[in-house]
Formats: sequence, structure tokens, C-alpha cells
Amino acid sequence: MMAAALALAVSSAAIAQMGQQPGAMEQEFMEIQQQLAQIQQQAVENNPGLRDQADALEELVTDKMREAGHDPGAIMEDLLAAQARMEEARTDAERREILESPEVLQAQQDLQEAQQAAMQDPEVQAAQQALEEDMMDAMRREDPQTDRLLERMQEIQEQAQPGMR
Repeated sequence: MMAAALALAVSSAAIAQMGQQPGAMEQEFMEIQQQLAQIQQQAVENNPGLRDQADALEELVTDKMREAGHDPGAIMEDLLAAQARMEEARTDAERREILESPEVLQAQQDLQEAQQAAMQDPEVQAAQQALEEDMMDAMRREDPQTDRLLERMQEIQEQAQPGMR
């Protein structure tokens, strides 16, 4: 859930696009992503309240999923079982078969629907926004260059997907 707290997530489309343009831009993007992850880790280590806040958000999301009629525990069990099978798989074909299995596809869809339902809740939205703001404040205290790094990462992302601006 902590990863959701920070807008470091990059769309798979941008990654795929950059994969077609290997080079300095992709390298810089990955380096910035790594720097930001380190800054975030330091911020969490130096601000234990952030971990508590993230845990509370995760619990709230889980509760809201249940209220919306979903069973996040069962969904996660299915996905963790698939992950274990993936780790045991010996070939890419076996891994692909697991990923494309009806059970895994259904679990992924169920999780996505449950997350979307939870994210519609104003209480969840407010808690997530508060965590993101607190995380960014803590990251800025750890490294004053945080905003510059995020801006550069956004620039690279926009260059990688010019039609998405």
C-alpha cells in the first residue's frame, strides 16, 4: 500500500514505450526512480507515523472492500498462491500459463473491482490524499531535490509518450 502513497507509479504504457527507446533517457528515468524510492524509504524510516498512517489506510481500504461486498482476503490468497506457483515454474511458458489462467485473471479482475469500489469512498480518498501529502512533506525534508526529481521524471515520461500529454 505504501507504493500507492506516492505518485511514483509509472504507467505500463510509458515503460513499454521506453523499452522501445533504450538509452540515456530510460537510464536516467530508472536512476531517478531509484533515487526517489530511496528518499521515500528514508522518509518512512525517519517518520514512523507514516508507516502507521499507511497501515491505517490499508486497513480502511480492506474494510471498504468488504463493505462493497468483496472478499479481499480470498482474492489475495488466490494471487499469492499463483505467485508461489510462478516461483516454482521452470519455464517462461509455464509462468505465462499461470498468469493467463482463468483463476488468476478472475482474481486480478476481482481485486481491481474491489480497489475501485474502495477508492470511490470519500473517507478512503481523504486518507490517501493525507498520506500522499505527508509522505511528500517527509521526502522533501529528507532531500530538498525531491520536487526537481519528480518533475524530471514527469518530463521523461511525457517525452516517452508524446501522444499522452
